[in-house]
Amino acid sequence: MKLIVGLGNPGRQYNLTRHNAGFMVIEKLARLGNIRLKSNRRFKALTGEGLIGEESCCVAMPQTFMNLSGHSVRSIVNWLKIDLSDVLLIVDDIALPFGTIRVRPKGSDAGHKGVRSAIDCLGTNEFPRMRIGIMGRKAIRDCSRYVLGRFTKAEQKALPGILDRISEACECWITEGVTAAMNRYN
Repeated sequence: MKLIVGLGNPGRQYNLTRHNAGFMVIEKLARLGNIRLKSNRRFKALTGEGLIGEESCCVAMPQTFMNLSGHSVRSIVNWLKIDLSDVLLIVDDIALPFGTIRVRPKGSDAGHKGVRSAIDCLGTNEFPRMRIGIMGRKAIRDCSRYVLGRFTKAEQKALPGILDRISEACECWITEGVTAAMNRYN
């Protein structure tokens, strides 16, 4: 069993915001795999299980706010009793150009509070993660406002192709592992 967790903030007001890129990926994967996302109180998340490629997978969207998402991640990992190498955390990254993908087998939080929460709750930074570039400008004055802002119309137009590529990267991670995903999609 593999677990793919996309981070974001719950609520309609955060739909199509840059900080919810992880949620968008999970929604795309769920559509592709005919996986029904259901509210799960135990995990404080929307979760679903199904096949992605040939592998049994659980996908999740924590319904805590970003800064507390690690609690949800830890509860799902503990329930599934899976190794952290079988977990892929998907997050937005303001340091990467819009649409860029970076897959890593482990690493720091790089200032991302959702990743920091996952590291704190899991007690380690030794789990794969995929960062999705959301930087669409050269300079930003207010980071919070930018990440919580909606994608521009031009970015929204490009999102379907980007989400297709990210979905392919996720399937590569599932079937071939983190190194293959890094080599092919970074």
